[in-house]
Amino acid sequence: MNPDWSVEAHVGVGRLRFGLTPEAVSATASVYGSPTPMIKGSDAASDVAALMADMPELGLSLSVDELAALQQSTAEQANLDRQNLEKDRTAVLLEYRDGRLDGVTVEARHAETAFEGRRVFAMDPIEVLRLFERANGEPGRYRHNEAAFDRLAVSLFAFSHARADGHVRPATKGDRDFRARSLTLRRQPYKPAGELDQFVTASFE
Repeated sequence: MNPDWSVEAHVGVGRLRFGLTPEAVSATASVYGSPTPMIKGSDAASDVAALMADMPELGLSLSVDELAALQQSTAEQANLDRQNLEKDRTAVLLEYRDGRLDGVTVEARHAETAFEGRRVFAMDPIEVLRLFERANGEPGRYRHNEAAFDRLAVSLFAFSHARADGHVRPATKGDRDFRARSLTLRRQPYKPAGELDQFVTASFE
């Protein structure tokens, strides 16, 4: 296995260790790609505030709970910046919180990505879900095509599909989004404000 693409929960992916500054991340460009300009979360938060000010009817159309969730989500995003590392037209997506690396997303084209010595994108999706469930020590949370394993702070996308009735199935090669599979690792589990009730718990063990 290539250590540069090894996923370690709460630590990072290879040389992309949580807590690095953007300058330290730039030093890994020969491995992961050149950094794109930073997208500042504070700018996005300002855009939302400006939209609400320009369109007060938008705020009136939201319930108290929906408005509170929007305000909380906007506040959480204000100190979250984003950047890509691009190499051979394949991007590694990065998140920075308070100026330090806080999240890494790798896609199926990063074929060497491995967890516990196994190449994630070369495995059958059900085996990937089982692998992360075992490492997590409990079943994952599922919605749409997202699977979240909170003890690992890992989210998998397009490895599973959850229906509106709560039924969850592993992905298949015939799914339209199969080639878009990705893995996101963060320092802390992703629990978006006002969205937790959209998830269902399922086990594949």
